[in-house]
Amino acid sequence: SFARIAASALAVRVSSSATASARHPSLRAVAPASRFTKPTQTLARSVTTMAAAGDEKTAAIEAHLKGMANSGEATIFDKIIAKEIPSDIIYEDNLCLAFRDIAPQAKTHFLVIPKIRSGLTQLSKAEEGHKELLGHLLYTAQKVAKQEKLDQGFRVVINDGVEGCQSVYHLHIHVVGGQQLSWPPGC
Repeated sequence: SFARIAASALAVRVSSSATASARHPSLRAVAPASRFTKPTQTLARSVTTMAAAGDEKTAAIEAHLKGMANSGEATIFDKIIAKEIPSDIIYEDNLCLAFRDIAPQAKTHFLVIPKIRSGLTQLSKAEEGHKELLGHLLYTAQKVAKQEKLDQGFRVVINDGVEGCQSVYHLHIHVVGGQQLSWPPGC
């Protein structure tokens, strides 16, 4: 539940850096979960980035506690689209952009993102008017997968919300492949 996750993240935040590294992998709750039913502005401001590179679970918790899902602020993906942050772009059209993930989880790992969010911060917020864009993103994912020579198969992943390990609130599709993948993923 969110209360358990929030208490765990806060426990990591307030502990010393030596203790944090010991608690971080399991994110054990050390504070009463009932005190944390939703992120508050005070709690969100007090959370600093503690996630190590590639630690999507902690990054997702931090993004949620900071209120990033509803902030409306520019995301790292907005900055990549604006070419303010360099990335290895492998495809671009008028609606979307595909680029290599900076922390690949397979031999080939790229993201497909819409250039304009239009309120589509996560899949669960999709509305009727997003259907065409969502179809275009999936079509582009397979098109780029072919370009990347993922002829033997690939996986498409969309993380949604804190329990889905979403750390950037700008809808994005992960495409992973280039090797034999296992099942079930992320359980």
